[in-house]
Amino acid sequence: MSICLNPDDFTAIAQPGTLSSFFRGSLEEACNQDRMLKFLDLPEEIIGRVFSHLITPPLPWGHSAFRQTLVACTIGRLRLVCRAWADWLYEHHLYRVLSFENASRALAFIDLLGRRSNMLPRAKCQYLEVDYLWTDEDPPQISQLTQNEMIGSVILESLLGIFSDTIITLDLKFVDFFTLPSQTIQAIGRLKNLQNLRLDISQWPSGDSAFMEAHPACFDSLLTAARGLKSLQLALPVSLPRQPDLTAAAGIPAITHLKVDVDCVDPAALLDIAIALKPSLKSLSLGNCGEIDVKLLLPVFETLNQTLQGLFVTTTSYLTPILSLGFPNLRVLAIHGAFDSNFLRLNWTMFCQLSIEAFAITYVKMKNSPEYFTLDMFSPLLKEWIFMKTPPGYSPPPIYLNACEARHVKCISVGHEEVSLIM
Repeated sequence: MSICLNPDDFTAIAQPGTLSSFFRGSLEEACNQDRMLKFLDLPEEIIGRVFSHLITPPLPWGHSAFRQTLVACTIGRLRLVCRAWADWLYEHHLYRVLSFENASRALAFIDLLGRRSNMLPRAKCQYLEVDYLWTDEDPPQISQLTQNEMIGSVILESLLGIFSDTIITLDLKFVDFFTLPSQTIQAIGRLKNLQNLRLDISQWPSGDSAFMEAHPACFDSLLTAARGLKSLQLALPVSLPRQPDLTAAAGIPAITHLKVDVDCVDPAALLDIAIALKPSLKSLSLGNCGEIDVKLLLPVFETLNQTLQGLFVTTTSYLTPILSLGFPNLRVLAIHGAFDSNFLRLNWTMFCQLSIEAFAITYVKMKNSPEYFTLDMFSPLLKEWIFMKTPPGYSPPPIYLNACEARHVKCISVGHEEVSLIM
């Protein structure tokens, strides 16, 4: 496919400084001479920006695998344009996010790639989700048919081997409980670019009530193997050995972001994890607090209060017992769920002492409580007021915009609740 390219057509896509003067001059010269250039002759970064713009789904949030379904439909149509487009999109976008929830589908995919010619472009997967995962040696006491559909360690290791140099995020969902064989842990350790690890319970339990608990050594070995981890998300019971100081010294990676579903992880186990990660940990996100007494988490906050830079909670009620701890380095505070702006107004003196520079709130929670919003809610150090998970084209209510403008605070809307992006 040949087209004449105008440099001005890319100003909305390329960031300032992306188009070098040499590249821009080359395009202008080619267009002036009526020379036909191929779209794929553009620098790869520009091609990526163009295609990313074309395939971005209209939904600004949602699970990565769900968004990828919409992306795949668009990619399928674009690949029909020509062979060159088909190959480029196959390599860079088609399998960027993969999700498997049964063994038959995973095996079929592995077989498909195995029969593909080595002369053709390789698929690249950056986000791999594997659900319905059973890696224990002993099968659960359920029907053989159901057992056969569970994804075992051999299948998982095959997927990890295919994308060992491209996976950035690994999302594993275990049936009933967490466990991994040593050879699977070694396969995870061979992922060259792994930065984000998410461990969760599968949405499909086995129905066998006689399952085991996770062994502390298994989780410890996994963390030690995944040397490049930056982000860890836990939504199932795990634990470390009862000597976290020794564990940290043995080779725990420099994890900066920790997200925990508090109703799944025992407070004592969470404390051990906090101690082990303290040297590198910058942000802590607590979700699904349920009915747990926040006082049980005080040892965790006391451990991290001198070093934590970002704190993300689901309700303002969980902030009451910890405000007095100080948090001298806390710069970002985010509330994902139930929000009471009157709580902030009554406790803002202590909030001001936290030196918060960015405050984030889910927009649907904030828009329902403007009656307590006043200029007094702003700390002198506050620089950004962030509305999270906003729909496309969202504009904050005037009461917030005017207050932010009066205090020279940036009022920002983002379509996500990603800790790392807010930090």
